[in-house]
Amino acid sequence: MAKPVLILISGAPASGKTVLARRLAEALPVPVIERDTLKETLFDTLGVGDRAWSKKLGAASFALFYLTVETILSAGQSVIAEAAFHRPYSANWLSCVRERFDLEVLELHCHADSATALRRYLNRTGTAGRHAGHDAGMSIEAQSLEWRRQYPVYGPLTDGAELFRIDTTDFAAMEHQAIVARVRAALNLSAGC
Repeated sequence: MAKPVLILISGAPASGKTVLARRLAEALPVPVIERDTLKETLFDTLGVGDRAWSKKLGAASFALFYLTVETILSAGQSVIAEAAFHRPYSANWLSCVRERFDLEVLELHCHADSATALRRYLNRTGTAGRHAGHDAGMSIEAQSLEWRRQYPVYGPLTDGAELFRIDTTDFAAMEHQAIVARVRAALNLSAGC
Protein backbone atom coordinates (compact mmCIF):
# COMPACT_ATOMS: atom_id res chain seq x y z
CA MET A 1 0.00 0.00 0.00
CA ALA A 2 1.32 3.45 -0.93
CA LYS A 3 2.10 5.94 1.80
CA PRO A 4 -0.55 8.60 2.35
CA VAL A 5 0.42 12.10 1.25
CA LEU A 6 -0.25 15.17 3.35
CA ILE A 7 -0.66 18.10 0.97
CA LEU A 8 -0.36 21.34 2.94
CA ILE A 9 -1.69 24.54 1.40
CA SER A 10 -0.13 27.35 3.40
CA GLY A 11 0.35 31.10 3.24
CA ALA A 12 -0.75 34.33 4.86
CA PRO A 13 -4.41 35.35 5.00
CA ALA A 14 -5.65 36.45 1.55
CA SER A 15 -2.75 34.79 -0.25
CA GLY A 16 -5.05 32.60 -2.36
CA LYS A 17 -5.00 29.37 -0.34
CA THR A 18 -8.74 28.73 -0.45
CA VAL A 19 -8.95 29.46 -4.18
CA LEU A 20 -6.20 26.89 -4.78
CA ALA A 21 -7.73 24.33 -2.38
CA ARG A 22 -11.11 24.51 -4.09
CA ARG A 23 -9.57 24.13 -7.54
CA LEU A 24 -7.66 21.06 -6.35
CA ALA A 25 -10.86 19.68 -4.79
CA GLU A 26 -12.53 19.89 -8.21
CA ALA A 27 -9.61 18.17 -9.97
CA LEU A 28 -8.57 15.44 -7.54
CA PRO A 29 -10.28 12.57 -5.67
CA VAL A 30 -8.78 13.57 -2.32
CA PRO A 31 -10.54 15.12 0.69
CA VAL A 32 -9.82 18.80 1.29
CA ILE A 33 -10.01 20.19 4.84
CA GLU A 34 -10.21 23.99 5.10
CA ARG A 35 -9.55 25.40 8.55
CA ASP A 36 -11.70 28.50 7.94
CA THR A 37 -14.70 26.30 7.09
CA LEU A 38 -14.39 24.66 10.51
CA LYS A 39 -14.16 28.07 12.22
CA GLU A 40 -17.20 29.33 10.32
CA THR A 41 -19.15 26.24 11.39
CA LEU A 42 -18.27 27.07 15.00
CA PHE A 43 -19.47 30.67 14.47
CA ASP A 44 -22.73 29.37 13.00
CA THR A 45 -23.22 26.91 15.86
CA LEU A 46 -21.98 28.93 18.84
CA GLY A 47 -22.50 32.49 17.64
CA VAL A 48 -20.40 35.46 16.59
CA GLY A 49 -18.86 37.54 19.35
CA ASP A 50 -16.02 39.96 19.93
CA ARG A 51 -12.36 39.60 18.92
CA ALA A 52 -11.49 37.49 21.99
CA TRP A 53 -14.32 35.09 21.09
CA SER A 54 -13.10 34.90 17.50
CA LYS A 55 -9.59 34.03 18.71
CA LYS A 56 -11.02 31.34 21.03
CA LEU A 57 -12.96 29.79 18.16
CA GLY A 58 -9.85 30.11 16.00
CA ALA A 59 -7.90 27.99 18.48
CA ALA A 60 -10.75 25.46 18.68
CA SER A 61 -10.98 25.29 14.89
CA PHE A 62 -7.26 24.54 14.61
CA ALA A 63 -7.65 21.72 17.17
CA LEU A 64 -10.53 20.28 15.10
CA PHE A 65 -8.55 20.81 11.88
CA TYR A 66 -5.52 18.93 13.21
CA LEU A 67 -7.74 16.13 14.57
CA THR A 68 -9.59 15.76 11.26
CA VAL A 69 -6.38 15.67 9.21
CA GLU A 70 -4.83 13.11 11.57
CA THR A 71 -7.97 10.94 11.49
CA ILE A 72 -7.84 10.80 7.69
CA LEU A 73 -4.10 10.01 7.74
CA SER A 74 -4.65 7.28 10.35
CA ALA A 75 -6.94 5.54 7.85
CA GLY A 76 -4.04 5.50 5.38
CA GLN A 77 -5.67 8.15 3.19
CA SER A 78 -4.09 11.20 1.60
CA VAL A 79 -5.53 14.60 2.46
CA ILE A 80 -5.23 18.23 1.38
CA ALA A 81 -5.05 20.51 4.43
CA GLU A 82 -5.51 24.26 3.87
CA ALA A 83 -4.85 26.85 6.58
CA ALA A 84 -2.91 29.97 7.46
CA PHE A 85 -0.42 27.89 9.42
CA HIS A 86 1.36 29.77 12.23
CA ARG A 87 4.98 28.93 12.84
CA PRO A 88 6.18 27.58 15.27
CA TYR A 89 2.88 26.01 16.42
CA SER A 90 2.10 24.37 13.11
CA ALA A 91 5.72 23.32 12.53
CA ASN A 92 5.57 21.51 15.87
CA TRP A 93 2.30 19.82 14.86
CA LEU A 94 3.81 18.76 11.53
CA SER A 95 6.82 17.30 13.33
CA CYS A 96 4.50 15.23 15.54
CA VAL A 97 2.49 14.07 12.50
CA ARG A 98 5.70 12.94 10.80
CA GLU A 99 6.59 10.91 13.91
CA ARG A 100 3.14 9.28 14.12
CA PHE A 101 2.56 8.45 10.46
CA ASP A 102 4.59 6.93 7.64
CA LEU A 103 3.70 9.54 5.03
CA GLU A 104 4.93 11.90 2.35
CA VAL A 105 4.49 15.67 2.61
CA LEU A 106 4.09 18.26 -0.14
CA GLU A 107 3.60 21.90 0.80
CA LEU A 108 2.02 24.33 -1.64
CA HIS A 109 2.96 27.70 -0.19
CA CYS A 110 0.88 30.56 -1.58
CA HIS A 111 2.34 34.04 -1.63
CA ALA A 112 1.39 37.30 -3.26
CA ASP A 113 3.10 40.64 -3.17
CA SER A 114 2.25 42.19 0.18
CA ALA A 115 0.26 45.11 -1.26
CA THR A 116 -1.99 42.74 -3.23
CA ALA A 117 -2.50 40.39 -0.28
CA LEU A 118 -3.31 43.26 2.09
CA ARG A 119 -5.75 44.75 -0.43
CA ARG A 120 -7.49 41.36 -0.79
CA TYR A 121 -7.60 40.98 2.98
CA LEU A 122 -9.23 44.37 3.50
CA ASN A 123 -11.55 44.12 0.47
CA ARG A 124 -13.13 40.87 1.61
CA THR A 125 -14.35 42.41 4.90
CA GLY A 126 -18.12 42.61 4.88
CA THR A 127 -18.52 40.82 1.55
CA ALA A 128 -21.07 38.08 0.99
CA GLY A 129 -18.34 35.44 0.78
CA ARG A 130 -16.72 36.42 4.07
CA HIS A 131 -18.24 35.19 7.34
CA ALA A 132 -18.96 38.09 9.70
CA GLY A 133 -17.32 36.30 12.62
CA HIS A 134 -13.82 36.59 11.18
CA ASP A 135 -13.58 40.33 11.54
CA ALA A 136 -15.44 40.57 14.86
CA GLY A 137 -16.19 44.29 14.63
CA MET A 138 -12.60 45.29 13.89
CA SER A 139 -12.09 48.53 11.99
CA ILE A 140 -10.28 48.46 8.65
CA GLU A 141 -7.35 50.20 10.35
CA ALA A 142 -7.17 47.55 13.10
CA GLN A 143 -7.39 44.75 10.54
CA SER A 144 -4.61 46.31 8.48
CA LEU A 145 -2.38 46.67 11.54
CA GLU A 146 -3.03 43.07 12.64
CA TRP A 147 -2.36 41.70 9.15
CA ARG A 148 0.97 43.58 8.91
CA ARG A 149 1.99 42.48 12.42
CA GLN A 150 1.22 38.82 11.84
CA TYR A 151 2.36 38.49 8.21
CA PRO A 152 5.86 37.13 9.07
CA VAL A 153 4.51 34.08 10.97
CA TYR A 154 2.92 32.59 7.84
CA GLY A 155 6.06 31.33 6.09
CA PRO A 156 6.49 27.78 4.79
CA LEU A 157 6.61 24.84 7.22
CA THR A 158 8.88 22.72 4.99
CA ASP A 159 11.78 23.21 2.60
CA GLY A 160 13.62 21.48 -0.21
CA ALA A 161 11.80 19.07 -2.50
CA GLU A 162 8.69 19.11 -0.28
CA LEU A 163 8.09 22.82 -0.87
CA PHE A 164 6.38 24.22 -3.97
CA ARG A 165 6.03 28.01 -3.88
CA ILE A 166 3.10 29.45 -5.81
CA ASP A 167 2.85 33.13 -6.70
CA THR A 168 -0.83 34.02 -6.41
CA THR A 169 -0.49 37.75 -7.06
CA ASP A 170 -2.41 37.26 -10.34
CA PHE A 171 -4.81 34.29 -10.20
CA ALA A 172 -5.17 34.32 -14.00
CA ALA A 173 -1.41 33.87 -14.42
CA MET A 174 -1.22 30.87 -12.09
CA GLU A 175 -0.28 27.67 -13.89
CA HIS A 176 -3.19 25.61 -12.59
CA GLN A 177 -2.52 22.59 -14.78
CA ALA A 178 1.11 22.43 -13.61
CA ILE A 179 0.01 22.68 -9.97
CA VAL A 180 -2.56 19.90 -10.40
CA ALA A 181 0.07 17.79 -12.21
CA ARG A 182 2.53 18.30 -9.34
CA VAL A 183 -0.05 17.20 -6.76
CA ARG A 184 -1.16 14.27 -8.97
CA ALA A 185 2.46 13.10 -9.16
CA ALA A 186 2.85 13.36 -5.38
CA LEU A 187 -0.32 11.31 -4.96
CA ASN A 188 0.76 8.79 -7.63
CA LEU A 189 -2.46 9.41 -9.56
CA SER A 190 -2.77 9.00 -13.30
CA ALA A 191 -4.11 11.92 -15.31
CA GLY A 192 -7.48 10.19 -15.65
CA CYS A 193 -8.21 10.06 -11.89
